[in-house]
Amino acid sequence: MRALQPSDETDVVSTTRRARRRSRVGRPIAALTLASAMVLGSSAVAANAIDVDFPPGPTVVADPNSPTGYTGHFVYCNPDATSVRFVADIMLRNWADPTDTKIYSPFEYKPGLMRGGGGYDVEMTDVGDDCWYTSVPLAAGANQYWFYVDNNTNAWLADPENSPLFAPDGIAFPGRRAFNKVFVPYDETKQNFAPLAARQIELPREDSAKGTWSYVPIDIPGQTGRTLGVYLPPDYDPNRAEPYKTIYMQHGGGQDQSDWMNMGDVPVIMDNLLQDGTTEPAVVITTNTNYLGPVGNQAVQGDAYPNLRNVVIPFVEANYNVSTEPIERAFAGLSAGSFVTQNLIRDDADLFGYWGPWSGGVSVPASTPDLAAPYILYGGGAWDFGLPNAGAVAALDQVAFVENSVVAGAHDFNAWNQLFTIFARDYLWQPEAFIADEINALKTAVAGTTLNKGNINALTVKLDQAYKLVEKDDNAGAVQVLTGLRDQVNAFTGNGKLTAEQSAAMVPTIEQLIFNLGHWQ
Repeated sequence: MRALQPSDETDVVSTTRRARRRSRVGRPIAALTLASAMVLGSSAVAANAIDVDFPPGPTVVADPNSPTGYTGHFVYCNPDATSVRFVADIMLRNWADPTDTKIYSPFEYKPGLMRGGGGYDVEMTDVGDDCWYTSVPLAAGANQYWFYVDNNTNAWLADPENSPLFAPDGIAFPGRRAFNKVFVPYDETKQNFAPLAARQIELPREDSAKGTWSYVPIDIPGQTGRTLGVYLPPDYDPNRAEPYKTIYMQHGGGQDQSDWMNMGDVPVIMDNLLQDGTTEPAVVITTNTNYLGPVGNQAVQGDAYPNLRNVVIPFVEANYNVSTEPIERAFAGLSAGSFVTQNLIRDDADLFGYWGPWSGGVSVPASTPDLAAPYILYGGGAWDFGLPNAGAVAALDQVAFVENSVVAGAHDFNAWNQLFTIFARDYLWQPEAFIADEINALKTAVAGTTLNKGNINALTVKLDQAYKLVEKDDNAGAVQVLTGLRDQVNAFTGNGKLTAEQSAAMVPTIEQLIFNLGHWQ
């Protein structure tokens, strides 16, 4: 099994090309301050009216004249282009004030604004030597951008000096949308907004241990040259006594297994979370929908995406030191990948212990078999046309263990990078994060009864004890405590201390918890 990955030679060639272009593009013509360059970068100017002392590709510099404290300078070189447009998902919306419906430009940044307002689109300045230039203020995190050449908006072009590493079997151009990313630091004084500060988790750290990722060939029946994206955590040990957990990530439309590893920033986020000690080491797998097989018959359980079940999962579990237990597997997808995720839940809810359907609405039927077994995190961007309906998520939570996360962003990686971080840090391998609502609702129900103080305390203590046992991965102990709780509630009902209505407000939820925790013992 040979992995396809970046080579040192590629890095050397890129560096050499940068140096050659710098000598051509970076010659001084008419020096401007950074502030002037920032403003002129938003409109076309004569080629001999601007000094572009930046190499091809993106350059982010600290800039006291920028509203965010940083300016991104972009130089794109293409000898066949007659015009170039720079496009980036960096328009801003007011996350701090939901009543504000204005869409702000990056030049209007103020604390409280977050990316999610759509695409910033500007003609780049022709600076000669087949190169174009623009500059724009940028805020913290991984920022997404691309190019249109000669106004062809059907081809989202890669930055040749900062290109994503595409899967060899991925979507071909022009169908392939190139999502280039540039990392921007956080300026505490100018950006001054906690949600933006949190986006620093997306930035590479010099001092973090680094995992590795590559495209690994896999034999798919009836297809040739297929690959999986595979991230291995730092110091991955094929002989570790405890097998690693696995996270399967599914792309959206116009994407492939490349996107979560590139613009999705999964390797960087995982490295940082592991350094922070806020997630467990896991192997991350990205797959291509085109080789997973048909969606299956909704009336037949176990037939959706058969190559995932019969080929991909067995391949991963045979070639990597990963657990074969479903509770130690997670599957999440964005947009079209959310539909894949929800189809899989409908087809076989406990094939994975954790699910993340993001930016694809809510389509899982409440009647799905074993729906109360897995843990499901719905999510999307606040300005996302695919944002799951909160009411539909809440209704599903009545029969399953479901949470919902709404983040600043639209139908873009501004939202999806955050959702991956939240999923891996706050929910994966933590059933207590999903049952907390049910435990709290039961405690509220107990407090609202006419039981005496001693009896209320006895029931509340059992709920707290069960939760703590789940935190300690002692599901068997939690089930035993909850079974005792249910029996005690039934006894209080039988002797008239609780009404039938009060009992009905508690027993179904207790039994749902018993089923869920017992399922994974």
